[in-house]
Amino acid sequence: MSPSQGPDGSLSARLAGRDNALNFVRLLLAVSVMVSHLWPTAGLHGQWVFDGDGIGGWAVDGFFVLSGYLIMGSRMRLSLRAYFARRALRILPGFWVCLIVVAFVFAPLAAWREGVAWSPTSATTYVGRNLALWIDQWGVDHTLTHTPYQVTWDSPLWTLAYEFLAYIGAGLVLSVALARRRPVWTTGALLVLASLSVPAAFGPLHITTSFWIHLLRLGTFFVAGMFLRSIAHRVPANAVLGIGSLAAVFVIGSLGFASHWTALPLAYFLLWVGAVLPVRIGARNDVSYGMYVYGFPVQQLGAVLGLATWPPVLNLVTCVAVTVPIAWASWRVVERPALRLVRTRPTPSEPAGLRRQPVPAGGSPTRPS
Repeated sequence: MSPSQGPDGSLSARLAGRDNALNFVRLLLAVSVMVSHLWPTAGLHGQWVFDGDGIGGWAVDGFFVLSGYLIMGSRMRLSLRAYFARRALRILPGFWVCLIVVAFVFAPLAAWREGVAWSPTSATTYVGRNLALWIDQWGVDHTLTHTPYQVTWDSPLWTLAYEFLAYIGAGLVLSVALARRRPVWTTGALLVLASLSVPAAFGPLHITTSFWIHLLRLGTFFVAGMFLRSIAHRVPANAVLGIGSLAAVFVIGSLGFASHWTALPLAYFLLWVGAVLPVRIGARNDVSYGMYVYGFPVQQLGAVLGLATWPPVLNLVTCVAVTVPIAWASWRVVERPALRLVRTRPTPSEPAGLRRQPVPAGGSPTRPS
């Protein structure tokens, strides 16, 4: 047995290759985001909230955890140039096509159904002003005027800028020779600093700017995934640890410290589920990104068509069923072909614990490696 893989029961061994459920876990997280968006898009009240975050917020945290785990492996295997090329090709083409589809397909359909004039100018600026991942225009003029949530066509897109910033940070930090030689110490130090930064931001620093709040919080979950990747060959995929980690999340959250200290236990729980769950849905065709970026527009268009008046469960099931083929088309027509545009060669200097661990067909949370 190769020492690089760790014991057969380790996280690294159980998560190597495609024989794991990580893509299925990400798919569940994407559907969880759609569940949380049922409340605003259908005008419902009383969504479940745990320590300030709803289902969707916790799902996004989970996405960043899995992204950190998979992106750590990607950076350690690839040169910086190949790494950034692959990251850009993974996230941007699907995002750009989604903007176009929303602006020039969904918005005109909504305008026709609502009996208003669709604005090609506004549709064009919706695409152009949002191309760089930072969402500067949330809607298309005159559309969604008769829906419960008129603010935006695609609410989840705001997280993608933070995701890409995490890619950049991980890529640069792991370009330092010492960091590559000592990934455990590097990611461990980053996790400590990130975990301390959140209570400091809410406490003595009195940071109120949403950009920094989101960056620190989501960055902590991302770094937790990176840290577990660096020690995964030494950590067992153990049911006691998995269930105990979930219990720790609930205990910490019940005490009001979910934003401060839940990153590591949540990371272990999700990775353990991905390691032991005997489900291989999405192992080769990763539709989680498509589900994430198209789910909300489908729900908004559903509201335009009257689904908001349906029983909530039927509304949700219908929207999920419609989103799946769109997400599948996004993967097959846009995302997977884009990834084939760059050829990657492994770097020769990977630490033992990170070698020969091929990632699944999907590699980031919201996105494959």
